Amino acid sequence: MYQAYEELENRGLVEVREKSGFFARPLLDDVLPLPNRGIQPVKPHKVAINVLSSMLQRHLNNPNSIPFGATASAPALLPGKQMAAAVRTAAAGYQDGICVSYGASEGYEELRREIARRSLEMPHSACSNEIIITQGCMNGIELCLRSVARPGDIILLESPTFLCYLQLIEDLNMQAIEIPADPSAGLSLENVRKALDEHDVRAALLNPTFHNPLGFDMTAQAKAELVGLFCERGIPIVEDDIFAELYFGETRPLPLKSFDQQGMVLYCSSFSKALLPDLRLGWTLAGKFKEKVKRLKFNNSMACSQLMQRSLYLYLKSGGYERHLRKLRNSLRRQAADMGQAIARYFPDNTRISSPKGGMSLWVEMSHSVDSYELFTLAEKKNIAIMPGALCSGSGHYDHCIRLNYGYPWSEQLENGMKTLGGLVHSLTVKDHKARSQPVAEEAVIGLNTDPDFLKIEDIVLSFGKKDTGLTLRFHQSISGIILKLVASGELHGGFVFGECDDERFATQHLATHYLRIVGPVQMAEKIVSGSYQDLAELPWIGNPQECPYCKVMEDIFHARGFHPQSVVTANEESAIVSMIRAGVGLNFMLETQAEKLAEQGKLVIWEQERFVLPLSFVTLKSEQEEKRVQVIKEVIDEIW
Repeated sequence: MYQAYEELENRGLVEVREKSGFFARPLLDDVLPLPNRGIQPVKPHKVAINVLSSMLQRHLNNPNSIPFGATASAPALLPGKQMAAAVRTAAAGYQDGICVSYGASEGYEELRREIARRSLEMPHSACSNEIIITQGCMNGIELCLRSVARPGDIILLESPTFLCYLQLIEDLNMQAIEIPADPSAGLSLENVRKALDEHDVRAALLNPTFHNPLGFDMTAQAKAELVGLFCERGIPIVEDDIFAELYFGETRPLPLKSFDQQGMVLYCSSFSKALLPDLRLGWTLAGKFKEKVKRLKFNNSMACSQLMQRSLYLYLKSGGYERHLRKLRNSLRRQAADMGQAIARYFPDNTRISSPKGGMSLWVEMSHSVDSYELFTLAEKKNIAIMPGALCSGSGHYDHCIRLNYGYPWSEQLENGMKTLGGLVHSLTVKDHKARSQPVAEEAVIGLNTDPDFLKIEDIVLSFGKKDTGLTLRFHQSISGIILKLVASGELHGGFVFGECDDERFATQHLATHYLRIVGPVQMAEKIVSGSYQDLAELPWIGNPQECPYCKVMEDIFHARGFHPQSVVTANEESAIVSMIRAGVGLNFMLETQAEKLAEQGKLVIWEQERFVLPLSFVTLKSEQEEKRVQVIKEVIDEIW
């Protein structure tokens, strides 16, 4: 009998109270109502989320914060000692010469066989020669998505979704179409079919098993029907199955790949969540797209570390992984319930939370008066990390939601952190606010032409959030000339631009006067430092797109003097330009503050003989001055600048 109670305790179903015995432990189910399913309009859209994400990620991984933000397990729950022993054994490969070469691009053969052996439980079992080892799951997803879609293509996603999917789609210049997911059942086949009928969807990127952030697991029947729907239309699915080993039930759920008979599901997984994040080893089964993924992998990273692959193989072969997984699943199941109970204790009564069937994420829906960005900032000041829900969609929804991580054993510190977080939510909740069943939020979209910190975007976000206008804020990063075109077309409601704007269509708010410098590689220092305009014109240059204000500066200071510098390459991103200068490619213009910083680090040289005025302005359309979004944006810009 005692052994039975002990097993129930391991499964998180009972708890031991000293000198009192065993008591039933509250479960996560029915602690609070489930979140509402989104019903926002489903239409393709460009994603512009990297700017806000880069601002917030600086705080999400702060080692001193209470770790409710990033999805990760506590180090104490992971087999660090066992992996260290495997690494020491595998390291002998350097001495005997086994690990000194690059290794096969598709991965270490013994590891691939071990992964294939573990996959035999799938009806569509993996063969080792189909598996490609990747640098973690996201690397596999990127390779697979690039193999099935091109810039401009429409990619179907669940909504809400994982932030990194959105960042990847933005970086690849693709479009997203987000299908609202039910917090307990996942995607509606009817809604998916309607989206495929109405739009030219070229691929899907889905996480149907222990979804991040909702935690649902679609039924086997729903998964089979979903795969059939896409296969009959010839549309590939990239499947992220990274949380599959972290199930709370009796057995591991079947992935979409199990129902794929045509090679249209590109399956991706990793050992980052269930084992050790720092391994940076994942794997993919790319079906009929295997050869293209293999080629992209070789071009992208050539091969993965043989040392880490051999170490992982030795650990998996030892049988320790299965023992570790059983303990980790039980811990996560208990921790999810602990977190849910704490939210019920400390958050307002109208709070809703998901009921995950596995994984590490809890989705929390609060009153619409709570701005998740503002909550993030307040929590960060209290050393508490959370993920704002607005980052889980490229459509501006879920700004009243947050994603929390329950990867750490419950403790007094976490209890106090949740109590503090609940107090912050109470402070942001308007007591007489009548919660709407569905927010009807309009977007205000701002164009950014340079580094977000330089443009004071964090201050702008906070000020905008305090206005309580019902608007959501989104950013689009581009160069000044493109921003002017997008404002003129109505795609942006305002934007930052460098240079003089004498177009009568725009209302211009002058913000600051900056200066440009001519900069170049340290390899050309002697010619640059003492050079004249003619000398500089004879050196190679890194060109800029016509929409860049630097082109106008080039005309004013070189063309007007009869000099025409030759561009050996063209670039439109500051990071790329800096890299090219450091590599010795050629000269370009740079903001004085940035140039001086890089010059001090010895990464470039500055032509000191002259600097050039470059005004920074914020532009809106004159014809839209009475529009609510434009008025709010201009008011915020005036306050911050």
